[in-house]
Amino acid sequence: MKSLEQLESNYISVETLRQGAKARIKHTGQIVELKRVSEHGISVVRVCAGSEYFISNRFLEPLVTLH
Repeated sequence: MKSLEQLESNYISVETLRQGAKARIKHTGQIVELKRVSEHGISVVRVCAGSEYFISNRFLEPLVTLH
């Protein structure tokens, strides 16, 4: 059974991560493009080299851009 904190962290991740936006991988600092964001906690990201990978939402943090 998941704790309330785990459920909230998944909810927050889905709310702040948006398809087509940029995000940073927390452990490496690499900037990636979000191709698909899932409510189940897994996203498909595209790295600069053009490859696509699955990664857990909890390892991603959204980038805030100012226009």
